Amino acid sequence: MTKFGRVTAFDASSGMATIVYERPQACEKCGACSGRGYTGTLVIQAHCAVGDWVRVELPDGRFLGASALAYVLPLCGLLAGLGLGWALGGGGDLGALAGAAAGLGLGALGLRAADRRIRQNPAWQPRVAAVYPTKPDQDLIGCGGQKP
Repeated sequence: MTKFGRVTAFDASSGMATIVYERPQACEKCGACSGRGYTGTLVIQAHCAVGDWVRVELPDGRFLGASALAYVLPLCGLLAGLGLGWALGGGGDLGALAGAAAGLGLGALGLRAADRRIRQNPAWQPRVAAVYPTKPDQDLIGCGGQKP
């Protein structure tokens, strides 16, 4: 996954840059991102200056893996808790509901533990792939989609 944005703040002591990104105008009719236009802010380690334009990349496959982890782990906890609660509760709704709530909570705790471990792994962190002192043209930026 690739994002393109502008550095709005930089803390030289920590090396942390605040990057504001948005979909470039040239991408509006491309369709590669399903037409979802949005802006966002990201704070990451970088070597740049305020006003620089940057291309930020998340290593291939990591975005999908992180999304799957964020949704699948709590869902598995919910379903396992539902089944276990139903079985231990004699097939009653109250036991199933309590088991589902407990399973969802355990899934959320597992997700939190996985998040802590992932945050320490550089392979899962976004990185600044390129720094441009002025705004580059669309051909240089690229978006992975088709040209309009």
